[in-house]
Amino acid sequence: MAVRDRIKYTLRLRLFLFLIILVITILSGILIILFVSGNITAGLKKSEEFILNEHAKIVKNTDGLYDNLAAEAVSFSRTLSLRIESFMREEDLKISDFNDNPALLNELLSGQLHQIILYLQKSKSSGAFIILDATSNTRLPGSEYSKAGVYLTNMEPNIISSSSPTIYVLRGNADLAYKNFLPLHPQWRMEFNTADAPYFSLPMDKARENTSLSNLYYWSEAFTFPKTNDRIMICSVPLIDSEGNVFGVCGFDVSYMLFKLLNTPDTTMYKRIFCLLSPVEDNMLKVDHSLFSGGYSTRSFIDDRDLHFSAGKKSLFTYENNEHTFIGYHELLKLYPENSAFADNEWALALMVPQEDINSYVVKTNLKFIYLSSLIMVLGIIVSFVLSKFYIMPISRGIEIIKNNPKNIRKTNIAEIDELIEFLSDRPESETTDPNSIILNEFLNNIKTLTPAERSVFNLYAQQYTAKEIAESLYLSINTIKTHTKHLYSKLNITSKEELILYVEMLKESGKDISKVLNKQ
Repeated sequence: MAVRDRIKYTLRLRLFLFLIILVITILSGILIILFVSGNITAGLKKSEEFILNEHAKIVKNTDGLYDNLAAEAVSFSRTLSLRIESFMREEDLKISDFNDNPALLNELLSGQLHQIILYLQKSKSSGAFIILDATSNTRLPGSEYSKAGVYLTNMEPNIISSSSPTIYVLRGNADLAYKNFLPLHPQWRMEFNTADAPYFSLPMDKARENTSLSNLYYWSEAFTFPKTNDRIMICSVPLIDSEGNVFGVCGFDVSYMLFKLLNTPDTTMYKRIFCLLSPVEDNMLKVDHSLFSGGYSTRSFIDDRDLHFSAGKKSLFTYENNEHTFIGYHELLKLYPENSAFADNEWALALMVPQEDINSYVVKTNLKFIYLSSLIMVLGIIVSFVLSKFYIMPISRGIEIIKNNPKNIRKTNIAEIDELIEFLSDRPESETTDPNSIILNEFLNNIKTLTPAERSVFNLYAQQYTAKEIAESLYLSINTIKTHTKHLYSKLNITSKEELILYVEMLKESGKDISKVLNKQ
C-alpha cells in the first residue's frame, strides 16, 4: 500500500470513527432527554391520557343521568303521593283497605297510569314503576311478599329521545294494559315479588325515620329483575302522605342496555376497554352487582368475581381478581346528598383495560422510538462515511502534489495544505535530502559502535543465521549470544532480527558498500 493510501486510510478511518462516536453521543443525549421527560414511556402516558379523558366523558354522562333520575324520582313520588292520598281521602280509605280488593287496586292504579307514562318519557329512563304496600289476594302462599303495582318498561332504550318510546307492561293488571292499549311484556307478571327487594323495603323503613323525600331515594345494586332476563339498577323513593304514613314506593330503572348505550367507551385504542358502575367495599369493586358497558368479547372475558384495586403506575389503578389483572381509573360517584339515609353507600365508575393490552400497546409504541433511533444511527453512519470521504479528498490531493512535484505550486483551497506545499517548494535542494538515506547512514554509523564480538554476531545475523546457529558457529553459549543480541539491538536502535535484515537489504538496494563493515572483526 502506497504512503498516500496508508495516510488516506488512516485519516479517513479516524475521522469516520470520530463522526460515529459523535452520532452515538448525540443520539444517546436525545434518548436521555426523552427518557427524563417521559417520552420513552409515551405508550403508558398516552394510555393514561386516553383512559382519563374517556373516564371524564363517561363520568359526565353518568352524573347527568343519575342526578336527573334522582330528581325526577323525588318529583314522581311527590306527585303520586298527593294523588293517591287525595284518592284515599275521598274514599275514606287507608292502604290496608286495598288488600284483597283487586277492583279497588285497579281503580287506584289506573288513575296513576298516565302519570307513570309521563314521567317515564320525561325522565328518559328505561322503566318506571309504582309498588303499593298491598296485594290483591292475601290468601295465596307468599302473599306477604306479593305487592300490587304497575311497572312500565321501555323495550327500546335506543329511542329514549323519541316522543313515542315502545312501552310494555312488565308488572300490573292485564285489564289495565288492554284498556290503555299497552302490550304485555313477554315476561309479564301481575304483581311484584318483594321477597328479596331492598329497593322496596329499605326506602320504606328509612321513611318511617325521616320524611324528607330528597334524603330517602335509594339506588339499588345492579341485579336481574325476578322472572326476567333484564339486568337493571333501580332508583326508588317511598310514597308518603302528608301525615307521614308510608304506603309504597315508586321510581325508575336504568337497564343494562341503556347504560351501555350511554356509556360505551371509545374502542379505537383498546378493543377490550370496558366500564363498570359498581358498589365499593373495602377497596373492592363488587362486579356481581355492577352495570357493565363494553364489547361482547370483553363481557365474556370478565367474570363476576370482585376486583381488588390498588394504586398503580402514574395516576392509574391496578384491578385484580384470581385470574385477571386490569389497568384503569375510577372515581367515587356522589349518588346521594351528605345527609341522605343512604350516604354511606359508596359507588364508583371505573374504566379499565386488560393489563396485557396495555403492555402490548406500550411495547409497540416504544418500538417506534427504537426503530426511529436505529434509522437515525444508520443515517448518521452513512453521512459520516460520506463526510469522511470528502474531508480526506483535499488532503490526498495535496499529498499527491507533494509526492509528484513539490515545486509545482497548485492550490487545493485548503489553507494549511497550500501553506505546506508552498513551504516545501521554497526549500533549497539541500534540505530535501531523501529521509531514507539519512536513516541508512545513521544505521551504518551505529554499526561502527559495535564491539568485535557484537560485530561477529551482527555479521551472522545479517547472513540470516538463527541465535542457535550463531552460538554453534562461534562456540558460545546461547545466553551469551542473547546478551550480545540485546546490546546489539540497543546500539542499532532496532527491536528485532527481521528489522536488522531489512536494514541490510535496504543498504544493498541503495548501493551502499557494507562488506567492509560486515567483514570487520
